[in-house]
Amino acid sequence: MNPRDERRQLRGIERWFERNDPVLAATLAGQAVAARPVRRGAARACLALLGVCSVVLGAMTQLPLVFAGVVALMVAACLHVTRHAR
Repeated sequence: MNPRDERRQLRGIERWFERNDPVLAATLAGQAVAARPVRRGAARACLALLGVCSVVLGAMTQLPLVFAGVVALMVAACLHVTRHAR
């Protein structure tokens, strides 16, 4: 195999890593990688659960609690929709 073919294959492998694992590709290239917040998915799930509980409890006791639950559910939905794809 000649050096030109080897470089072409290496570039193909690098592009594959950039597409499938950009954090690893940036680390191997020596670039700084911005730290992502941890447990963002857990925060969305907890907020959605809090919203559902507030709506149910508000329906049984106080109407303003329903409003707070709906707002919490809307925020959780917005966080879910605007999350960054991996």
